[in-house]
Amino acid sequence: MLVPVLALILAPILVSVLGPDRGPDPDLSAGPGPDPGPGPGPGPGLDAGPHPGPNPGLGAGPYPGSAPGPDPDLSAGPYPGPIPSPIPGPSLHPVLVPILAAPGDALPLSPQTSMKNMERELVCPVCKEMYKQPLALPCMHNVCHVCASEVLLQHGYLCCDPTSEPSSPAATPATRSPRLGRRGVPKPDRLDRLLKSGFGTYPGRKRGTVHPQTISFPCPACQRDIDLGERGLGSLFRNLTLERVVERYRQTINISAAIMCQFCKPPQLEATKGCTECKSSFCNECFKLYHPWGTQKAQHEPTPPTLTFRPKGLMCPEHKEEVTHYCKTCQRLVCQLCRVRRTHTSHKITPVLSAYQALREKLTKSLAYILSSQDTVQTQIAELEETVKHTEVNGSQAKEEVSQLIQGLCSMLEEKRASLLQAIEECQQERLASLHYQIQEHQAMLENSGMVGYAQEVLKETDHPCFVQAAKQLHNRILRATDSLQSFQPAATASFSHFQLDVSRELKLLTDLAFIKGCGRC
Repeated sequence: MLVPVLALILAPILVSVLGPDRGPDPDLSAGPGPDPGPGPGPGPGLDAGPHPGPNPGLGAGPYPGSAPGPDPDLSAGPYPGPIPSPIPGPSLHPVLVPILAAPGDALPLSPQTSMKNMERELVCPVCKEMYKQPLALPCMHNVCHVCASEVLLQHGYLCCDPTSEPSSPAATPATRSPRLGRRGVPKPDRLDRLLKSGFGTYPGRKRGTVHPQTISFPCPACQRDIDLGERGLGSLFRNLTLERVVERYRQTINISAAIMCQFCKPPQLEATKGCTECKSSFCNECFKLYHPWGTQKAQHEPTPPTLTFRPKGLMCPEHKEEVTHYCKTCQRLVCQLCRVRRTHTSHKITPVLSAYQALREKLTKSLAYILSSQDTVQTQIAELEETVKHTEVNGSQAKEEVSQLIQGLCSMLEEKRASLLQAIEECQQERLASLHYQIQEHQAMLENSGMVGYAQEVLKETDHPCFVQAAKQLHNRILRATDSLQSFQPAATASFSHFQLDVSRELKLLTDLAFIKGCGRC
């Protein structure tokens, strides 16, 4: 699945960068054909805005082993082993043959190419539909022009300048066909109305304002705040390459609706031709009517009908001039006027053709390396799938083992808890027994009040031998009672403080409980 996706994405980039000198828009031609003529025109594949830091798309590649290209800053990175030859051979993947063709050659798609997997690459992150007039953001993401305008509107940027339309939006001629009758030119749809509203340019600025407000656009894909300056969306390039990929994708999966002539009265005929200059689609009869022989319009080149008309090349958003150079410092396409500005005085600037050649060589080598590694990729996929199975099984076993160990610890703790509670219970019962016995003794002292009366009667005895005989035994009993009163002490203490547990060491052990040598970390 990886090969068709890369082939479809990279093919229009490698072809369309040649620019407007090649004649009609290559994506609107009837099919693959010879190169009408090379030209150093702008490259839609390089239309990304300014980005900080080094250029990730034009730097050296990650593969060791080959010599740098013609431009050290834009050269293709080294690769392991020999670089595949551009001449197709038995070892090359079939999709690689058109990719390694000469610059400008049309790149036909294989009938067996599966395109459904790349639909997610062609969906706008805002509207969740396929891109329509996408703008290339400096963060390397894209967004529909209308969606970008709506995002800015939601963030409180109110606009009144109608100059924010992307280069060559869809439009219809101002003239009317004789066959149109009372039916006027079709009303502009929601896209046209939003485009002409100027959303995204000079937010909150009225004509004559001295200090225009700069615009911060939140990228819906990466959530980064993009500084668009005071020009707003007007400073962004339209991603023509992405538009062509979307249109080619629609045609491949047959979801394109029939394009009707924009000038026929009901019933409308299906359009057979398009005109980039007029930005309209015509049937055969209306095309002849609007392009009469001997007029300037007769020089217009017919193209296949389409709903989205694109310019032949990229134009500078600020000066409306053809972009001819690429600023490596700003990582942005510039025109001749931008080149002489003070902003780019010390910047490293290269012609678009040089950037195109270096980038094309890099992409070709990268794709060749990927395509030549298809067997390796399949082997790695099988290995990864097997690893997934083992991971699921081993993960379940590891969880079961950990659960059993923790359950064992819990069982040991439960047994220890029962043993400690039993010791406390035995001590408690022993103390209670001693205290109850002491209480009984004191109660007996109260009940033996007759002993006191008996002692008083004994004291009345005057016979000395008889007194000694009786008083000796009585005196011992009275001494015991006296000692008990003078040195009263409970038979047992009520405190159980010596039964407290010091579990700090155990808690630390539990806190430090982890897998051996950190093998449990991913």
